[in-house]
Amino acid sequence: MRERWRNDMRFQDRVTAAATFAAGVLLNLVGLTALWPVPPSDVAPVWHHVTLFAGCLVMLGKRRHPMLALGAGTLILGVDALLGGSVAVILVLFDLLFSAGLFASDRARNALTTAVFVITGTATVVGGLAAGEFRVAVFICFQLVTLLLVPLWWAGNIRQQRRLGELAAREAVVAERAAMARDLHDVIAAHLTTTAMHSGAALARAPDTDRDRAALQAVRTSSLAALEEMRSMILLLRADDPAPRDPALPGGLDRLPDLVAAAGPHVETHLADLPRVPAVVAQTVYRIVGEALTNAGKHAPGSPVTLDVRPDGDRLTVTVTNTLTSGNGVDHHALSAGTGLVSIRERATLLGGDLTAARDGDRWRVRATLPLRGDS
Repeated sequence: MRERWRNDMRFQDRVTAAATFAAGVLLNLVGLTALWPVPPSDVAPVWHHVTLFAGCLVMLGKRRHPMLALGAGTLILGVDALLGGSVAVILVLFDLLFSAGLFASDRARNALTTAVFVITGTATVVGGLAAGEFRVAVFICFQLVTLLLVPLWWAGNIRQQRRLGELAAREAVVAERAAMARDLHDVIAAHLTTTAMHSGAALARAPDTDRDRAALQAVRTSSLAALEEMRSMILLLRADDPAPRDPALPGGLDRLPDLVAAAGPHVETHLADLPRVPAVVAQTVYRIVGEALTNAGKHAPGSPVTLDVRPDGDRLTVTVTNTLTSGNGVDHHALSAGTGLVSIRERATLLGGDLTAARDGDRWRVRATLPLRGDS
């Protein structure tokens, strides 16, 4: 999407430069040249076409390097003025000033505005004193304000409107997320209250198998409903996220034994002599193994799990395999937020690796390959 936008902007700049050149050639042909009595007065009109063409070429770089383009345009205007001057090149300078006011940094724009004020004031005073007439000073001032200050003022208004629009959009997003957080809080609080009421009622009475199972079923139903609401909200919040933004978990390759120990004695570990890897790769491995072991314990509790981490050329391979169980009637999918595999797959992709998670016969296998260097 971003690349497409850049291509559209480049095409727009080319169209603008071509249209300016066509309009400038027409203005030169109708005689809007030789604006100032600067010798030589018999300059061939074709030279004004040359300066116009150079100015239009400079316009192609006005978006990426606005101040540099403006400096080059000013030099072209000076050359054109030595040839007598033309309205066409003045149009080019107007566009470059507008672009500098729109695309340059705030510091560069402020410096440019100050320079324009100094030039306008100096030219007005010097021109009025040289001509000895106040009317000439006013005329010079109006001309320079129209040529130099109007495009900067126009671009400044557009910049301000854009910033206000971006601020309003950010405030709308913050307000919407705050509303969603309140809704999520209300929903989860209601379900947790129901869970507490059912469990409290069961504990307050004498043990009864049928009644206790009914209470447990009500507790489970309320808990799954809360998890489903939370999963829907998480997916909605992630919908406009171009990349995972959750903070990296602490840990690395040296912390993998802690994950295995927490998962239980049914995890068989194969850790080869692992090389030293960047912290971002180590944290990604830690996150992948943690998510895979959590899923194994959630969807196939007690089943044998195999963890294998080994270097493979310039890649690091991480494989977590567990045996699938037939289940006990519990809907394990409802216990999942549905974003764990998505998150670790995005992490692997951002590092230049890949991750697959799929069934392989009666086993579930999560396999990731990551570059040994974090800048791949």
